[in-house]
Amino acid sequence: MTESKAENVGQSAYQKLLDDLPRTGPGSRGGEMLRRYWHPVCLSANLTDIPIAVRMLCEDLVVFRDGKGRPGLLGIHCPHRLASLEYGQVREDGLMCSYHGWRYDTQGRCIDQPLEPRDSDLKSKIRHLWYPVEEWGGVIWTYMGSEKENPPPLQKIDVLARTDGDVKLVDGDVRNYNYLNWMENFADMGHAVVLHGLQIRDVPEELKPYNDYSIKNWTPLPLEHVETEFGMKTVAVLDTGDPEVKFVNTWSMAMPIHWRFSGIRSGFPPDFTDERQEGGGMIRIIDDTHFELIRYNLFRNGNFPGPIVFGLPPGLKGTTEKKAHDKRPYSGWEGVPALEDLVLQESQGDIPERRLEHLGTSDRGVIMMRRIWHKSIEDVATGKDPKGVERKQNGMLEVDTFHGHVKVNELKIGPENMPSSRDGQGLIRDKEGKLVFGEPS
Repeated sequence: MTESKAENVGQSAYQKLLDDLPRTGPGSRGGEMLRRYWHPVCLSANLTDIPIAVRMLCEDLVVFRDGKGRPGLLGIHCPHRLASLEYGQVREDGLMCSYHGWRYDTQGRCIDQPLEPRDSDLKSKIRHLWYPVEEWGGVIWTYMGSEKENPPPLQKIDVLARTDGDVKLVDGDVRNYNYLNWMENFADMGHAVVLHGLQIRDVPEELKPYNDYSIKNWTPLPLEHVETEFGMKTVAVLDTGDPEVKFVNTWSMAMPIHWRFSGIRSGFPPDFTDERQEGGGMIRIIDDTHFELIRYNLFRNGNFPGPIVFGLPPGLKGTTEKKAHDKRPYSGWEGVPALEDLVLQESQGDIPERRLEHLGTSDRGVIMMRRIWHKSIEDVATGKDPKGVERKQNGMLEVDTFHGHVKVNELKIGPENMPSSRDGQGLIRDKEGKLVFGEPS
């Protein structure tokens, strides 16, 4: 094969990957990979006595609780005359279609057809579309893969299992573009010092005495990208005024929907405190051009209690002046990181034309992420489990979110996790070791 032909083959393979990556529907290579993981459907608190229509991975479904409180997930259209089960009636043993009374249990079995003769066996021939669900951590989860009769165990994200603080879950932030715009943004933490540095910001006044202002050289951020068992992480290691001490900040992604961090405002500079507010979230993938962010945050006794914007600001208003002559879809958007991310990610297009990109050395994290996604797509296509799928029961997804000072001889930059924030770690203390914020433990 000539060099030019080999180059064309390589380009074709990469273009095929770029086509596969954003696809989420059944039968697509990207969608089949995604279906090998558990996904959030809704918050437990939102699922009461009324069915909820929900679109997941390009499929229209309805989630409900039966009269015994058991959650179920079915195709939205009743297989009788295609009426929507969103308007169904919850019954003790399942969900009844309001049109003709066909009733289904949580596994899609038709258990009643009141208008059919008593001796009819029609209901035994009906198996409606269903997916297994599990309720854990304040969330209803589903598995939509081919092994739905015997799915792998739900991998439980560590922060939702914590009992040393209050976990807050916030849903409802729906985006009108592909989920990879968000995930690749998180693999590209170099943008933090440009996009999130458009407006000068500092840590809150109460934290300034505990912020390390000896750290000077953080633009551009010196970043290391590391592949891990759960996905990947990006680590910034900064020099402090003490040559024996470094400041470390870690942002992690767990395949294929979780993003994690700690620190004030996602740990973006100039937050150089030892404050670790465990945060991040997960994506509910709706279809190729829509997804919902479900954010989570752990607040412990001793965490800084000051006002921190959790998600998008009211009215999508940044901290800059909104000018009357600014006719762009977003005006005065600068100054709030979550809003800044929304504006620039949306501006890339609902599915960006990635063939037109010109990647540089600062895009190493994005390149690593695409390689991980590609390998997972190929693994599923050849009958293997993708990255992060574990077959052991009760597996916990432990994700690295280290943020703070560390001695040089204790610094580890590799697939293993740095110390977690459990057991009272990652809280600001005075010289006597007492908590600066919160009540003494």
